[in-house]
Amino acid sequence: MQEPPRCVSVKARPSAGEEQIGGAVQHSDAQVTAAYHAAGRGVAGVLRGWTEGFIEPTVEAVGPAWPTVTESSRPFVAYAGVWATARRHGDLAGEPGVSDRRLTEAMCAHPGDATIVGAAQLEVASVLRAAGAADEWGWLAGVGTAWRAELEQMWPVVQHVAVLLIAGRCVSAARVRRLTDDRLVGGLAI
Repeated sequence: MQEPPRCVSVKARPSAGEEQIGGAVQHSDAQVTAAYHAAGRGVAGVLRGWTEGFIEPTVEAVGPAWPTVTESSRPFVAYAGVWATARRHGDLAGEPGVSDRRLTEAMCAHPGDATIVGAAQLEVASVLRAAGAADEWGWLAGVGTAWRAELEQMWPVVQHVAVLLIAGRCVSAARVRRLTDDRLVGGLAI
């Protein structure tokens, strides 16, 4: 079993990008956004079979390491990170759900994820075209809709994991699994 990374849940001093106000650490928007991005990828990784390891609370958090996620799951995991970023920014603006504009902005902010998702879309479109599909791009919109619905159901879990990361806590794949299972079985009230 992998040892947990050394994480500090209570910080004595603010790090770069943080500010100490009245005894509480105030995090920068970039840190909070990174936590939501990592939480989205972590939850998606668990939904696609990620079982070991930790999501660490760093500004450059990336969720599950790519070697621990199957190749076929990477597009969904990459999409989930940008989706969580877009969902958070939409919530802050008082918008329901995730708009195409917010999703595009998040993709632009995370070009590595956008490349993974885009490459998968092109591969699927090529396979459909080779199989004689008349409208291969129409199928891709359906995949995006299915992914959005799956992630929307897990939004409370993504938020919970993000809050733990923002607080400086490491979150294990096992803990994320318990949270997603609770959400799927009985409706998680976080």
